[in-house]
Formats: sequence, structure tokens, C-alpha cells
Amino acid sequence: MKPSEFYKIRRPEYFSDSEIINEVVLPREVLAYELSIISTNQKQDEFETLCRRLAEKFITPNLIPQVGPTGGGDGKTDSETYPVSIAVSDRWFIPENGWDKDEKWAFAISAKKAWKGKAKGDIKKIVET
Repeated sequence: MKPSEFYKIRRPEYFSDSEIINEVVLPREVLAYELSIISTNQKQDEFETLCRRLAEKFITPNLIPQVGPTGGGDGKTDSETYPVSIAVSDRWFIPENGWDKDEKWAFAISAKKAWKGKAKGDIKKIVET
């Protein structure tokens, strides 16, 4: 082996043609377990941030996070859209039925196990506002 090849193996970041690939493997079972104990570990704020970031990436990027108390008294929404100009929103990559200029969307995020009842209650409260 040439010294240059050895050095390239030891320090690939110093070579422009090297590609460093970092992969994190998260088995489905581990994710399911972590999600099942998210409230027990008091990580609902991190879960809410993850959900909002995913919504910003795949639904609409103009989301305001909730401010104020969590777990009740949070204004019924965990995130909502804010108005932006068409010149800005036209450059977004969002689905065809994505955010429109005059619409206001609300997002409710919950780590509760009994999520169906919670979702129905949150939707009712959001519509009533």
C-alpha cells in the first residue's frame, strides 16, 4: 500500500474526492418504544418540535410555534401559519393543495396514547375559535 493510500484511508476528509456517509439506524421497534413512553420521559416538547419541523418541510414552511404554557392553556393550537406574500410562497415546494395566501391553518400536536378523542376535541376547539 502506498503512503498516500494509507493516509487517504485514515483521513478521508482531507481528500476532495472522498465521500463521508453518516447513517443512523433506528429500528422500528426502538422508535415505537420511544414514542410509547414519550410522555413518561417528559419529552413531549421535543416531539412537538419534531412534528412542527416535519410539517414545515412537507406541508407548509410558514409555521409559528406555540408560545406560552404546554399541556393546556396553550391557545388550542400548537402551531399555526402566518401570512406571507405570493412572491415568497410561489418559491416553496409544497403539494398542489398546499397553503393559500388567505388561509390560516392550525396544527394540534399530542403525544397522548388515546389520540383519537384528543384529536376530535382539539379540532372542535380550533373550529370554535
